[in-house]
Amino acid sequence: RKARLRMEQGWRKILSDVDDTLTSSGGSYPAGIDKRYTKKVVYPGVIGLYRELDLGIHGPEEFPSDEVGNLVFLSARPHLYKDFSEKHNFSKFEKLRERQGSRLHTIPSLLAGDLTSGREFMMTNDFEPLARKKFQNFKQFVSIYPEYRHVFICDNGQGDV
Repeated sequence: RKARLRMEQGWRKILSDVDDTLTSSGGSYPAGIDKRYTKKVVYPGVIGLYRELDLGIHGPEEFPSDEVGNLVFLSARPHLYKDFSEKHNFSKFEKLRERQGSRLHTIPSLLAGDLTSGREFMMTNDFEPLARKKFQNFKQFVSIYPEYRHVFICDNGQGDV
């Protein structure tokens, strides 16, 4: 019975960008370029998309409250002293979990950028260093979970594509 239940699980990790994918940057460069929505607006339907991908086609109707989800955010923002940048993101994630209506179904993990790629971007105005760091984080993450399938949701900025 347990083996059958394991086979029905989604066995996928959902990786997503944050700016201009989960929330709009409002066109605030360098976070993003999308001016269609004001800054910090959650894109319509994206939270439901994350939940449905995490549930999978054989999952229950609602995400079980006692389960940990498989949602991971990839960010170009660097890890800073005492997790300053991460605290900002996790505060945002917690607010999305507590809001009424379409709310985030789990507390996601976060893979942060680094100061080296951030500095290279600032010096050259080239997104390539940020893209390389995100891809490096992605490859390391995949190596930890080789038995999973991985879905990456992103916009077309900061080298995501």
